[in-house]
Amino acid sequence: MFSIFRRTAPGLLAAALVVAPAQAALASPANGVAAGVSYYVDAAQGNDSAAGTDSAHAWRSLSRVNQVTFHAGDQILLKAGGRWSGQLWPKGSGASGAPITVDRYGDGANPRIDGGGAVADTVRLADQEYWTIRHLEVTNQAPSTSTPGANLKDLRGIHVTGTGGRTLHGFVVDGVSVHDVTGEVNWIGGDTADNAPGIHFKMGWDRSKKTGGIVFDSTVANIGAPPSTPTVLDGVTVQNSVIANTSFAGISVKQYSGDAPGAKATGWGSRASATDAKFTPHTNVVIRGNHISQLGTAYGCNGVYLTGVRHAVVEQNVVDRAGTSGIEAYFADDVTIQSNEVAGTTQKANGADSNGIDADKGTTKVVVQYNWSHGNGDGILLCQFVFGDVVLRYNVLAGNTRYPLYLHSDKAAKAKVYGNTLYNDRGKYLVYGYGTSLTSSYDITDNILYSKVAGASLTTSSTIRYDSNLYGGATLPVPAGDAHAVRADPQFTGAPDYTAGTPASGPRLTAAYGLRVRSGSAAIGRGVAISGNGGRDYAGAPLYIGKPDIGAFEVG
Repeated sequence: MFSIFRRTAPGLLAAALVVAPAQAALASPANGVAAGVSYYVDAAQGNDSAAGTDSAHAWRSLSRVNQVTFHAGDQILLKAGGRWSGQLWPKGSGASGAPITVDRYGDGANPRIDGGGAVADTVRLADQEYWTIRHLEVTNQAPSTSTPGANLKDLRGIHVTGTGGRTLHGFVVDGVSVHDVTGEVNWIGGDTADNAPGIHFKMGWDRSKKTGGIVFDSTVANIGAPPSTPTVLDGVTVQNSVIANTSFAGISVKQYSGDAPGAKATGWGSRASATDAKFTPHTNVVIRGNHISQLGTAYGCNGVYLTGVRHAVVEQNVVDRAGTSGIEAYFADDVTIQSNEVAGTTQKANGADSNGIDADKGTTKVVVQYNWSHGNGDGILLCQFVFGDVVLRYNVLAGNTRYPLYLHSDKAAKAKVYGNTLYNDRGKYLVYGYGTSLTSSYDITDNILYSKVAGASLTTSSTIRYDSNLYGGATLPVPAGDAHAVRADPQFTGAPDYTAGTPASGPRLTAAYGLRVRSGSAAIGRGVAISGNGGRDYAGAPLYIGKPDIGAFEVG
């Protein structure tokens, strides 16, 4: 058993109010919908010939469950402490207000289902809707071999998918434990000379990044003749769960686009522009209160990966020691990434990146706020190829080994970067980009840029506007364009604590509180007021108390 951090920080009130009605709709049956039937499954004492409708007459096997088409309001209850091998794929769909629920009954450990690498998906739903999955332990680990990576396959723990070309609603995954999924690592591009057992480059969009712990995606039955409309998943929530040692990703949401060999392109999951009419993303996605750790696998590359999505909130998660990116948005619109702790991201599986949070290609209306990003290669990466639109505010970035803030965008991309605290104690950069080759637009305002390493670089170009930032610590090359630069010791109250949050604690956002500033700091009252600023600082204090302060914490 495990517990999960559930507290909502003051700055999250608005987001919580946005998503709460969707969850409330699942709480009670809609008018005219039957309450449903409860079915019991007992791996030790059950009998597949029994009725299954009470614990004394429980079924025994997953195959018995998989034969049944369930209906709105039904429950599939697995006995606590039970253990099954193979795949759970119950059939049928629930209804709005009356989902079909998979859960546990009795006392003891959560019921465990082992795919053993013999099935592509340990728990599967396909072209179904209105399902809630709770309190399961799920694995899908293929037997190891003498060659590292040779056992990696097209595997997932929990997989929700569709091919039927319609909108599927209402998926909740809550309080599960998914671990040890040996999914293969397929990269979109790269060089095939870097291929290794279980790792493949230049696979294209649809064949890449679709394995891992919990995967929501869509595809088509015939890639050469797709339907006229895509499958769209609407209303996806993954919360209060623990995901560990799953490759490629911990949690992934991905839309189909049609770029595999022999496929007819649909463009549903990719974007040529911010107004691309073909782009038909999955909608209303919430990833909340999860603990994701990839410490025990060399192939766990993304903690949370969202691509082909619109209207998403990623909040209050811990992502610890992933590879490539802790939280990444790609071809996505209207995504808020807030109050997460992302720590210790490193390069894995021959990947090129090691960032905490990444607003990547084709991302619009993305807000990254109140996050604690520490001990990664790069703290936050803005990799907005072709176009992008990001607001980066009230985050604390510390102890990142390469680039605390990495600017890596092409023309038509823009970002507002304000009210953050960057604390560099490990590298030779604070802000890194591509100098005058940048054709995007960055406004970098009201940030504390502090380095314990002398001469830490801050990229300058005609497209980067620095204003009213505080430059402190060792001697820094202050950008000439910052006419209101403050050169001073910020007078931090202490130092950051780099101990990552656990499943029990959740994100240890207060570990960054050592980077608050003391009364009398030169950061106080020296900032620029910014409209539409979210109303709260990193710690949840209101903005502004008197004149605007510089950095992630408002002192007043």
